[in-house]
Amino acid sequence: MQVLRDVALSELLWYRIGGTARYLLEARGRDDLCRAVEWVAAQRPDRVFVIGLGSNLVFPDGYFDGAVIRVVRDDGGSLCHLGDGRIEGYGGEVLDRVIRFAFDEGLVGLEWAGGLPGTLGAAVRGNVGAFGGEMTDCLESAEVVALGEPGDAVRTLSHADLAFAYRDSYVKRAGNLIVLSATLALEPADPARLASARETYEANVRYRHSRHPMELPNCGSVFKNIHRREQVERVLAVWPDIEERVRNDWHGKVSMGYIISRLGLAGYQVGRARVSEKHNNFIVNLGGARAADVRAIIARIQAAVEATFGFVPEVEIELID
Repeated sequence: MQVLRDVALSELLWYRIGGTARYLLEARGRDDLCRAVEWVAAQRPDRVFVIGLGSNLVFPDGYFDGAVIRVVRDDGGSLCHLGDGRIEGYGGEVLDRVIRFAFDEGLVGLEWAGGLPGTLGAAVRGNVGAFGGEMTDCLESAEVVALGEPGDAVRTLSHADLAFAYRDSYVKRAGNLIVLSATLALEPADPARLASARETYEANVRYRHSRHPMELPNCGSVFKNIHRREQVERVLAVWPDIEERVRNDWHGKVSMGYIISRLGLAGYQVGRARVSEKHNNFIVNLGGARAADVRAIIARIQAAVEATFGFVPEVEIELID
């Protein structure tokens, strides 16, 4: 484990936004992460935050007087095929590498995540999803460690223990848990099915590059799509013309990108942050954007949605105070 001091978070996070962290702990494997937890217990910094690739985070512009634990490993070295379609890997493994390892082992079931940025542990924590798939569909169990407990106090959480919900899990709600490793239950496939899964993966990657503003720093979808039944019904009461799209295109939800566009907020800009015209649920950094700029845009969108439908949309990214 490496401990660095006074690290510019803007150089680590996808958004290229954020101030300086007093400590950065690099945890590139299981032992590193357990030592990082022990370090936190011994040093007791005022604040602790855990990141992976940092693809969905907005850190404040000022000084973060605490420790940031960075859980990333990008070489696939921890991945193991346990048999019967089960794969185990360190929480810091990059998700895309996990997908490609699965293909190499003749397994399918994770191709929906093609092109999703982030690590395996972050994917479990946030129950990430795309194109109708979610981590809950293929996650068997996860090992976790807890900040504030000994680093060797590893717990195994079953799928039921993880209590997945839309872009949520018990790990996320608990607040102090870090995914040490995860075991996925995938499906062995014959050559034809494996080829089809690879094509799906590649198509999803191409879709992201064509539809998402990959050319500018961003942190992905800013808001959760509208998924609560009562909120979907409120939207349909105001815009009944989109009922077929809700049913057929959006898997029973309402696209926040569509809402933002229809409310006339595509291209809305504060400072150097702007609602992307390419995908309206993305806020891009035009260069030199501040966390305060992003927060101001989020507040403007939330106010517009509340005024139109009577509820405030949930933020999917993490806004760190």
